[in-house]
Amino acid sequence: MNEKTAKSVSKFLSLVLRHSPETNGLELDENGWADVEELIIKCNKKGSLNKITTELLDYVVENND
Repeated sequence: MNEKTAKSVSKFLSLVLRHSPETNGLELDENGWADVEELIIKCNKKGSLNKITTELLDYVVENND
């Protein structure tokens, strides 16, 4: 996995999940959680620079601080 890609995806997900999920059409539940499949679909629809897959998401979660 390219570390530059992982960092870019991490920053994008941080923006979407922490700061403005509504700009991506994402709704968090009452505990602040999002459905992973919905997250991936909506992020890819929005035009993330990198196509987000389950594997890429897992990698970012495990390896990027």
